[in-house]
Amino acid sequence: MTEPPPIPKPGPVTPQVGTSLASVFEGLLKSPQSLIAGINQSKTSGPFTSKLLIIALVGFIIFGVTMGSFSFQEQLWAAPLKTILGLTFSSIICLPSLYVFSALTGTSLGIKEIIQGMAGALALIAALLLGFTPVLWVFSQSTTSEVFFGLLVLTTWFIALFFGTGFLLKMLEQSGTENRGPLRVWIGIFLLVTLQMSTTLRPLIGRTESLFTTEKRFFLEHWAITMNGPSHNPQQDDDSQGQTTQNSRANQKSGASKKNPFLGD
Repeated sequence: MTEPPPIPKPGPVTPQVGTSLASVFEGLLKSPQSLIAGINQSKTSGPFTSKLLIIALVGFIIFGVTMGSFSFQEQLWAAPLKTILGLTFSSIICLPSLYVFSALTGTSLGIKEIIQGMAGALALIAALLLGFTPVLWVFSQSTTSEVFFGLLVLTTWFIALFFGTGFLLKMLEQSGTENRGPLRVWIGIFLLVTLQMSTTLRPLIGRTESLFTTEKRFFLEHWAITMNGPSHNPQQDDDSQGQTTQNSRANQKSGASKKNPFLGD
């Protein structure tokens, strides 16, 4: 009596991700591989990409409002506006290099898939930042230290960027590409660009006399000055000294006597 042939084991089933905003958001967090597969298998990937951009926009706006709640006043709309502008410019600036570094990995992904990957990475970063906003809001209302709150915001940004850009690495993995070194180099470049953009569009935390500044400064230099305070340099011209004095007075005012309109005087 011959034995029946063994029944083949079913392969892993990839869960389907719907095109609704809630489904895309949930798939982004729980099963990014399924979301990537859904984008690649869809004849019209526009609905997925548009949902990802909506998630990124909403997440960054809420994150910016949370930073602005540290000082209130005009920062409630200025901080989210600068956040959106900074990340939009950073993405546009870094998109060509993303394509180049992705091509160096030997991937078969084209420019269309690379743009979708950028949208997915931004959406995942925004989703992770949303998870941090309650914690950031608590500290924005309970401390007047711009240095501490700024370090807290930077820490959340590093964490969100580290995990969010993993969406791009997963796209490479699903395309069959094992070489991820060039893309990791690009992630470092994108991090540097976003940090410099946050310094260019300062202040994101605290208040100054002007909404934007025209003074050029490297982000490490800006961090050092913020933590140590502006040092006196006799070789500076009068205009530079006047700008530093105005910023110092405004920072002291925002740190010492900021008013929360929701808590009263």
